[in-house]
Amino acid sequence: MRKAAGIILIVFGITLLSIHVDLFARYDYLPVIGLPFGILIIIWTIFTITGGVLCLKRKYWGLCLASALVTVFVGIIALMGSLLGGGLSMNWVTWSLIVGGIISTILISGTKGEWQ
Repeated sequence: MRKAAGIILIVFGITLLSIHVDLFARYDYLPVIGLPFGILIIIWTIFTITGGVLCLKRKYWGLCLASALVTVFVGIIALMGSLLGGGLSMNWVTWSLIVGGIISTILISGTKGEWQ
């Protein structure tokens, strides 16, 4: 279960990093979202990938759990932003963040005894 959670977190990190790099390259995305938010996305992506690697290596249970919870938190913030923007988002990235983050959190929480 811990390996599945680690793989989920790594896939989310790499996928979202590639989506944002693509948006930066195509549409000069950084001026639209602002420099602080762009830096926050990069930090969050690195944190998520690092959490996934730590899950795979069975090190630092708390950091692995924190990266899964941050994934859920970022997904909820993205969903709230789309709701305030005018409707329920059907964006697959937002919903996959929330669902995948919850699944990762459950898998990591259920394996705490395995880490010791």
